[in-house]
Amino acid sequence: MKIEKIGEFGLIDLIKRRVFSEDKSVLVNIGDDAAIINPSPDKLFIFTTDTLMENVHFDLRYFTFEQIGWKAMVANLSDVAAMGGLPKFALATIGLPKSISVENVISIYDGMNDIAKRHKCKVIGGDTLFSPKGIFISITLLGEVEKKYLVKRSGAKRGDLICVTGDLGEAQAGLEFLKKYPHRKSAFTRKHLTPLPRINEARILVKNSKISSMIDISDGLSSELFHLTEESHLGAIIYEAKIPISPNSIKVGNLLKRSPLLWALSSGEEYELLFTVGRNELAKLGKVKEKVRVSIIGEMLNKNEGVFLMEKSGKKRKLSKSGFTHF
Repeated sequence: MKIEKIGEFGLIDLIKRRVFSEDKSVLVNIGDDAAIINPSPDKLFIFTTDTLMENVHFDLRYFTFEQIGWKAMVANLSDVAAMGGLPKFALATIGLPKSISVENVISIYDGMNDIAKRHKCKVIGGDTLFSPKGIFISITLLGEVEKKYLVKRSGAKRGDLICVTGDLGEAQAGLEFLKKYPHRKSAFTRKHLTPLPRINEARILVKNSKISSMIDISDGLSSELFHLTEESHLGAIIYEAKIPISPNSIKVGNLLKRSPLLWALSSGEEYELLFTVGRNELAKLGKVKEKVRVSIIGEMLNKNEGVFLMEKSGKKRKLSKSGFTHF
């Protein structure tokens, strides 16, 4: 069924049936001019927004409509995780071409709602509009965090350990695999098509250790490391031998004759957490490692020392924001 057959308000009604929230803190839900929520008195609010555009952030040759919605929501959920918080409510604005079917639009919302519900986040409103140049989705998300658990990009100190959750490079490896084999199903593409926000991992970290700074890896390890160093007015060194490169990234690298290390340094949309802790937190971090996969990959330096990668060979190479470009 084409959208023009049911019109804007018919589409909104279908969406409302799909995502309407019964949460008591939502005083006014989808269907009014704006959503109204009853705020929590003892916590800080987190506001974030992210936009995905067709042919920029996703390609319909290998994304399903549900995966598009999923990924758009994850980009926002991950921002809340990076602050140590929990997501609560989301507004979704979606631009649609006239040619798209109602069923495909509903699939987009199903994808959004699926991953949002897993983290107890409710879609409570938004907007729909005509887009002549493809699909775009813009989500604004409200989260909350206890004051004692709030983590920012600034706050790291010289000598702090640089850590990362999970492993790296697989999102970019999956994208490169899809570019070459767009119709081939593979486990290599999971992290690119259906990434996961590290909300639970972030909560374990902030509740069990003193995190001095944190950011999600949405633009690549190298780029995000620069954000941390700039906000904390520091330098940094990371060690190639300690970077947790995804096994799938290594397999795709061998298949495509590409560098898994380069992907690990520059892969965006990983949604892992890059964070720093003081050395006096090592014992606590050890206990955290029993629940969350964490790798210590480097340390923070004085600002004038710069930002470097120590290769396995022992050679020290300067990093750039766009990633390691030696290859």
